[in-house]
This record gives sequence, C-alpha cells and structure tokens, in this order.
Amino acid sequence: MKLDETISVDGILRTFHIQHPQDSKNKPLVVLLHGHGGSSDQSIGEGLGKNPQKIWLKIAQEQEFIVVVPNGELGPEESRGWNDCRTDAIGNPSTDDVKFITNLLEKIEQEYSHDKGRVYITGISNGALMTQRLAEEIPEKIAAFASVVNSLPENSICIESDEVISALYMNGTVDPLVPYGGGQISSNRGIVKSTDESILYWIQRNQTDTTPIIEKFDNINIDDNSTVEKATYKNGLNNSEVILYKIIGGGHTEPSKSEKYSQIYKTIVGEQNEDIEMAEEIWKFFKDKIK
Repeated sequence: MKLDETISVDGILRTFHIQHPQDSKNKPLVVLLHGHGGSSDQSIGEGLGKNPQKIWLKIAQEQEFIVVVPNGELGPEESRGWNDCRTDAIGNPSTDDVKFITNLLEKIEQEYSHDKGRVYITGISNGALMTQRLAEEIPEKIAAFASVVNSLPENSICIESDEVISALYMNGTVDPLVPYGGGQISSNRGIVKSTDESILYWIQRNQTDTTPIIEKFDNINIDDNSTVEKATYKNGLNNSEVILYKIIGGGHTEPSKSEKYSQIYKTIVGEQNEDIEMAEEIWKFFKDKIK
C-alpha cells in the first residue's frame, strides 16, 4: 500500500492511501470514505482501535481491485470530515470534496488505468453522507454506492440528479446517533430523512420493483443483540437495484465478524452486529455493477 499520496485541490494539499494490484489496468476501483472524526489511517486499521473498513484491503488483494482511501479535512471543531449535502451540520469542513474526489479519480485513471465503468464508493456515517452527495453530483462516474449508518439529509444544498445508480444502505434500527426513523443527528449535526424514505427515493429514481425480495441471515452470534434482514429491490433501469441491510437492534456501527468494537465504545454507539462482514456484503453488491 502507498501511504500519504498527495493531490493539490484549490491550493490545498489533500492526502490519500492507495492499494493496487501489480497489474491495475482495467481493474475495478473502490473508494472508502471515513466518518466524522475519523481518518484514512483509521480506515486501514492504523492505531489501536478496530475498524471493519480495513477488511476491504484483504478482499481487494484476493479479488484484485484497487482501493483508495482519501483523507477528509479538518472542520471548525478540529475533527476530520467531509463537506456533504447538509446545510445544518455544524463541524463539517468547507472544502470542495466533490472536486477532490473527481480530481482524485482522474489522477488514478491516468496513473493506474482502472476500469472507469467499475468505480464504486462507500462511506461510514459522515462518509456515507458524502457518498450520497457524490451519487447526486457525479453519478456518471460511479457504478454503485453503499451508505453505511446514515440516510439522506432533510436539508440539502445538493441538486438531485435523475441518473440511474444502484444503491445500498446498511443501517441499525436503534442507532443512538443517527435515528433510523429520521430526525436530529446527535451533536447538532443536522436532520436526516428516515431510512425508509431514503430507500424509497432510490426505488423511484431507479424505477425498481416496489416489492422486495427478503432474506433473513442466520443469527450466528446470539450475544450481539441484533439480527440482519436484507431487502432487495430488483429490475431497475439499466439493471439497477436498491438494497437495504436492516440491522435489527444494531447501533451506529458497521457489522463485522472479525473487527469487533469494545464494550466501552458500544456504550456510546450502540450494538455491533457480528453475523455478517460489512465489506464482504458490499463487495457482493458492487462486483457485478457496470456503468
């Protein structure tokens, strides 16, 4: 992995990590966005804490695709994050992060010649909201996206697109920070729509089936106080689909069988499901999507 690569955007030197196969030509590209207060280092497992995003590195090695992990900028609260669509989120940086990701994709294409028809973006929390902004503002560059522990913003500065793009959401029903049923995010970080409203938006935009195929996962770990139900809305325009992973009893956490958060951390963010591996499930969704 190449650490702390740089690109200048609007006079600001932005950084990112990248892991790529020996032969990167025409390989898929996955972009990972960290949450508010996180970092690209945290996403790849640097430091003492657990992070389910780092599982992407193992999958990328096995499946031979490129992973790029950009770093957000510091906001007024001195926490790193992303300038997503919210008009009512204090603490977000004012950087043009759509331009950053757009320029970054162009740089990677020039240097590694990835498959431009197989670019996928996924993010956690604030990174999930940034992922949704990219799906609105540069959907022509993205084959599919996955939003984890967040929903669409209620008060948005972004102009909605009508371009078809496959969407996946993975939200906990008892998230103490971002309410599953919509409402105020903790720490005055804006208001979000409900998960159901967010899913309906993409169902209507992609014109998928309105009745989902339901799959219930085995409750492998009965001590995690949560279960997983998957709803798949198929047959959208251009073979698009919309998927919801409903983490029943889950909190503001990414499901993982191996990267398990501490009990102390879970007193703040809620329960973590241990029946599925977030990155594995999202890659299953991404891998056959082509722009």
